[in-house]
Amino acid sequence: MRNRKITIPSPFCFQTELKIQVSDINYGGHVGNERYLLFAQETRMRFLETIGCSEMHFGPFGLALTEAHVEYFRELFHGDSIRISLAIGEPSRASFDCFYLIKVLKDEGEIESATIKTSMVCFDYKERKVRSIPDDLRKILSACAEAKNDG
Repeated sequence: MRNRKITIPSPFCFQTELKIQVSDINYGGHVGNERYLLFAQETRMRFLETIGCSEMHFGPFGLALTEAHVEYFRELFHGDSIRISLAIGEPSRASFDCFYLIKVLKDEGEIESATIKTSMVCFDYKERKVRSIPDDLRKILSACAEAKNDG
C-alpha cells in the first residue's frame, strides 16, 4: 500500500452526497481527474451555505483557492453514488485548509475513492488583497476543527 500524503484531521463537520453524471466521465470511461476538484468545490459551497456564507460572500470578503492536492484510490463511474465528508483544519489569520474524503457507496459498503486538500484564503476581490478572516467566521471554523459544530 502506498504512503498517503494527505492526512485528514478528525472530525468531519459536514457531509453531502452526489451522483456521478455522464458529464463527469472522461475518455477512459471513469471520472476525470479535474472533476474531483469540482466535487470538492460543491461540497465546500454546501458547507459554507450552512454557516450563512458563500465563496464570494465570506463576511465582507470572499474566498480564493490557493492550493489543491488530490490522491486517487479507486475509480468512479457513471451512476455511482458518492459521499463526501469535509473536515476543516485550524484556521490561521487569513486562511484555512479543507480536507475531503470521497467514498463510493456500494452494496458491500463504503469504499474510499479519493482524498483532497484545498487551501483557502480570505480575499478582498475589490482591493485584490488577502484579508484576515472575520472573527465570527474564525470562531465557526475553529469550532468545526474542534468538532463543536453540528454542521
